[in-house]
Amino acid sequence: MEPKPLEGIRILDLTRLLPGGFCTMLLLDLGAEVLKVEEPGRGDYVRWMPPFRGETSSGHLALNRGKQSMTLNLKDPRGVEVLGKLCETHDVLLESFRPGVMDRLGAGFDVMSARNPSLVWCAITGYGQDGPYKDRAGHDANYLGYAGVTDYNGWAGGPPVMIGTQIADLGGGALMAAIGICAALYGRTATGRGRFIDISMTDGAFSWMGYQAARYFFAGEFPVRGRGHISGGQACYRLYECGDGGWIALGALEPQFWDVFCTELGVPEFVSLQGADQGEQDRMAARITEMLSTAGRDEWVKRFEHLEACVAPINTLEEAIDDPHLVARGMVTTAMTPDGPIPTIASPIRQLREKPGPIGPAPGFGEHTDVVLREAGYDDAAIASLRADGVI
Repeated sequence: MEPKPLEGIRILDLTRLLPGGFCTMLLLDLGAEVLKVEEPGRGDYVRWMPPFRGETSSGHLALNRGKQSMTLNLKDPRGVEVLGKLCETHDVLLESFRPGVMDRLGAGFDVMSARNPSLVWCAITGYGQDGPYKDRAGHDANYLGYAGVTDYNGWAGGPPVMIGTQIADLGGGALMAAIGICAALYGRTATGRGRFIDISMTDGAFSWMGYQAARYFFAGEFPVRGRGHISGGQACYRLYECGDGGWIALGALEPQFWDVFCTELGVPEFVSLQGADQGEQDRMAARITEMLSTAGRDEWVKRFEHLEACVAPINTLEEAIDDPHLVARGMVTTAMTPDGPIPTIASPIRQLREKPGPIGPAPGFGEHTDVVLREAGYDDAAIASLRADGVI
């Protein structure tokens, strides 16, 4: 088997909760070694969130399987010195503190890059390192609200809806950070120097509105909730309820797919109306809903599954976990824990013909502290002293 692309890359993950954990999990799945650096006594909050299997939190396993963990108090100058030693032997540092915190601790980018000029430093924050909101607290719902994403989601004439997965945290934060880190690692092969990457989750979420914003920049048209061509405004691209209360997703944007759908459903007169005005779109959608109410979701999915009409079920998460395609792709794998193997979602990034195998356990709190410190040159007496004084 070919080596993974990031084998040999060592990452210090100082983050908590979702965005940083997901970012370094992706990088770990690509071959990097990840060391979680956690505050003594508290650590990453996600490891204490239920539900639990034995001593393992579901969220901790989902984000931190296969990583190492050490405890380190960065409010103590000796903890900052330990971090400095670690930076000398690591390639990447990822943190999610508010802007200026690491500098105030004496552990900022300038200090650490002086010890290792090739260090890639990435900061994930809600609003970025500058700007009027940089010091504000926030979560995914706030970032999506600022970025215009939430307002765009919902049925026409209805209120905006909460989005059920963390788009800003994952898409705007974790993915953007992973891309920035990989680019910086590639760039240093030419320069030998690392760089500081400033990732704002609000910026990232806002960038996902680029396609919609282009309509305004070009034609002065702001998107209206439930009326965009991919947000429910067109009959050919909508969610439809079926007779049993289940739902299907219709994605027949291209004329050939719309033609197949309409012909099979028995409304060939709709084919030429695909680009009609909003009133006609609503009338077609109402008629399609009426026709789909005559049978259950799975019946309609089966009827269309061998036709190029872009019809899919709206699966529950339970159904998605058991979906035969996702199962065949190996997207549900197992992670080892002290209480035995537990299913978990696999990495979506893989090399051709590579199938994900079992994943290592999520680390115990501070499990690797002594091993890491010995590697950094600390003897048993020094480690005992650091522990006694609450530095680790």
